[in-house]
Amino acid sequence: MRDPHLTLEQKIGQLFIVGFQGTEPDGETRALLEAIRPGGFLLYQRNIESFDQIYDLTSRLREMSAIQPLLAIDHEGGRVDRMKHIFSIMPSMAELAGAGTAPLRAGARIIAAELAATGLNLDLAPVLDLRLPGSIFAERCLASEPAEVARLAAAFIEELSKRGIFTCAKHFPGLGGATVDPHFSLPHIERTKRQLQQEDAVPFTKVFDHADMVMISHAHYHGMGDEKPIPAFLSTRLVDGFLRKRLGYQGLAITDDLTMGAVTSIGLTPELFLKAFETGTDLLLFSQTTPLLHRAFKTILSEARKSEALRGRVDESVNRILNLKKRIQFVPLRYRSHLKTRITRQIEKLRKSVIPVGARVVTI
Repeated sequence: MRDPHLTLEQKIGQLFIVGFQGTEPDGETRALLEAIRPGGFLLYQRNIESFDQIYDLTSRLREMSAIQPLLAIDHEGGRVDRMKHIFSIMPSMAELAGAGTAPLRAGARIIAAELAATGLNLDLAPVLDLRLPGSIFAERCLASEPAEVARLAAAFIEELSKRGIFTCAKHFPGLGGATVDPHFSLPHIERTKRQLQQEDAVPFTKVFDHADMVMISHAHYHGMGDEKPIPAFLSTRLVDGFLRKRLGYQGLAITDDLTMGAVTSIGLTPELFLKAFETGTDLLLFSQTTPLLHRAFKTILSEARKSEALRGRVDESVNRILNLKKRIQFVPLRYRSHLKTRITRQIEKLRKSVIPVGARVVTI
């Protein structure tokens, strides 16, 4: 089904989720955002100054978007806690999972409340990677066994969904085997095809019907047949072949941040982002507004104008995106100052029940 109300430019804009520097877009950034009209925005701690400021920012981003935007943040607690300066430091997913399902659900409810109170509607979580020996992601993982990861992730997703917060299962087909950080370089996952299919990917298949999207990892999986060291989001074998066709996933697929070292190390070109879309992903995630972002938009637009097949792919992705956005139900919250105090108290109570006194928590 094609949406007759959107121009091709507007459709392609919907494929982008974009981040920016500062507590509000400056003039240059605003001009770029107006040219692209992205489908959503990604916020980081660098964008957050205070409780009222972040709510005002998400309100303005909503107002400047003709179509309801996805307002995203990757908020997991622990090392990946973007709200710690507003509320209090959330325990990590590993700490919550280690304490049991009830604390994990309580943590998920608090995270949902934090996002709702600040005007956000998408949490780029949970992490479904297996906690494998030597993994740099161990403290962000829920468990070691696929079935246990799936069970705990489903509980997290359920609690956020109840409160109208979208979720994203990451990092398909699994980053548990990573020993280097994709923020800086491309990890090479030394897992066999059998391990990836029967272990790493299992938690994802279990939550396909519950998570609102799946994030494709920034790692190379030699065991899946790609001889050339490329990130998974550029692999037709992994995205179109394994995720879409073999596993039958028909939902939204999103890239990880396309400005990470795992991507820049192989050379950034507009054609690379076109390839990322052609493999079967729907949303392209950029944590920063750069000239390359605009060139990526222009490249996809130019190619779509020439190719009916690519226009069909654009329509397919945009329909998935708009179907998700139909479920956005933003209601301005009353008594927000009371919410801030209540959420902070809930976090502190949860921390006392989960983390031993004197334990040190490292955040970034």
